[in-house]
Amino acid sequence: MWTAFDRKLKRLVALKRPHAIASQGDRLRFRREAETAAQVHHPNAISIFDTVDGDECWLVMEYSPAQSLDKVLAADGPMAPERAARIGMQVAAALTAVHARGIVHRDVKPGNILVDDHDFAKLTDFGISIWRAVTQTDIGTISGTPAYAAPEVAEGRPATEASDIFSLGATLFAAVQGTPPFGTGEPDEVLERARRGEIFPVTQAGPLAPLLSEMLAPRPGQRPTADEVRLRLKDLVGDWEAPSPAVQAVRSRTPFWRRPVYLAAAATVLAGTVAFVVVDSQPEPSRVAASNVNLIGDERTANPCALLDRKELERFGPAELHTAYGNFNRCDVLVNVGGRETVDVEVQLVTRKSHPVRGEPFEIVEVPSDSSECDRTIPVDDNYGVRVTAKVPDPPTNLCAIADVAAKTAENTLRQGPLPRRATPFPAESLANVDACRLLDDTALATVPGLDRGSAVPGFGNWACKWYSLVSRTEVSLRYDQHAAQEPINGQPTRLGDHDAFVKLDTDSSTSCTISVPHQPANRAQRTTVDVLVLTVKGPQTGAEYCASAHTLTASAASKLPR
Repeated sequence: MWTAFDRKLKRLVALKRPHAIASQGDRLRFRREAETAAQVHHPNAISIFDTVDGDECWLVMEYSPAQSLDKVLAADGPMAPERAARIGMQVAAALTAVHARGIVHRDVKPGNILVDDHDFAKLTDFGISIWRAVTQTDIGTISGTPAYAAPEVAEGRPATEASDIFSLGATLFAAVQGTPPFGTGEPDEVLERARRGEIFPVTQAGPLAPLLSEMLAPRPGQRPTADEVRLRLKDLVGDWEAPSPAVQAVRSRTPFWRRPVYLAAAATVLAGTVAFVVVDSQPEPSRVAASNVNLIGDERTANPCALLDRKELERFGPAELHTAYGNFNRCDVLVNVGGRETVDVEVQLVTRKSHPVRGEPFEIVEVPSDSSECDRTIPVDDNYGVRVTAKVPDPPTNLCAIADVAAKTAENTLRQGPLPRRATPFPAESLANVDACRLLDDTALATVPGLDRGSAVPGFGNWACKWYSLVSRTEVSLRYDQHAAQEPINGQPTRLGDHDAFVKLDTDSSTSCTISVPHQPANRAQRTTVDVLVLTVKGPQTGAEYCASAHTLTASAASKLPR
């Protein structure tokens, strides 16, 4: 971290740059993530002013002379619960603004909270993954700081808004106790305690104790939201109000990632001081207005095929629209790009809680993917997003060119107003009318240690559901599929009660077992597709280890299907 003098705007700023080992792809991601971070405007969040392209990428941020909370604690020792509540209330307010933008901080900790002499607090360093140290573990890598990581993050799962709440709770725990909830030591040791949920006893939190217990709940769904935390901390601090230092906003006349170099040379290194946050660029009026409209409406009647235009994709070759591929939240166009090669262009409606979708409404965001597919996501509002994928093994053409056309069509449709409804309702016997999360009760979920209904994360339309166990590090996912009636279902045939079923082991990672059950009720009219219940159990063991649990869970779910 450097301080520098901005000769154009005559002010001190803070400078930061990516690691020296950053690749070109890292640097492109750096610019995208800086743009995302720059969307947050809040008095308790350090502002990102600019990025500068030169020999290296630099981030230009608000400079703050305040000390980080970890230095305050190192100098003064643990603080009174009331003072911790004052600081926590301000950080929770910043997180409320961050989460409202669909952004996850990923590294809330004392070192990323600046506190001045009047206890005015600012949150720093959110969303910029390229600057954070990555911790290598026996199950892969995690970003963030192990001592403050939520159990699901310690397991290697993506961070969520609930993970930020856990990390803020861990920060307040450390503020009053003098040590993080999982203690200190080697990263792998701390992470192992985090995976097991072994939180040290809290003895110094006073009135903070009940809230800390909720914020540090092992299951994400049991934690309060950032705004709920803010309101409860506000009750604890009483009449105290955070001071309001003057903040100068600077409007950017050109996109901040393209502005010319104007910085003074870097000056003094400030060890341990971190400052960041945002360009005062306002959203386009049309974008603001549209983002306040419920564009998706009833999830079960929203038509995903309205987001695709077969004719637009015919520039790449003959194209066919398919309305019954995969889950009910999906629509596909198959494009013949030459010979026997057919690119599947897929659009899905997703919830932002079950799928990572970042950015502003209608902003087309590139998603890292392998050579066999190209992914784009489009945020719709705070709750929903659209995922666009073009895929084919060993592609003979530029998949991203196809994905970009499809994504632009989807964006244009969203800008026109609420998504059109399906032309016809689902048949009465369709699995589209069945809530996936309700197919597994606590008795069935007990097959996997640590699972219960409280850990359920529903997908769009309740047509998918996931459960995760921190005890056994196992994930159970249940979703629906639409399968061509005349085509065989992959897997080893078996019987589960009154149902045919097909068992398949994952041939790539070899750590999952999947069972598919075609839904064929007696009163079902003849159709070209059949609905299929698909249940997968996966974890750190070989897939065969999970087939017994998968059999039990699938049999229980299938027994609850309408007949």
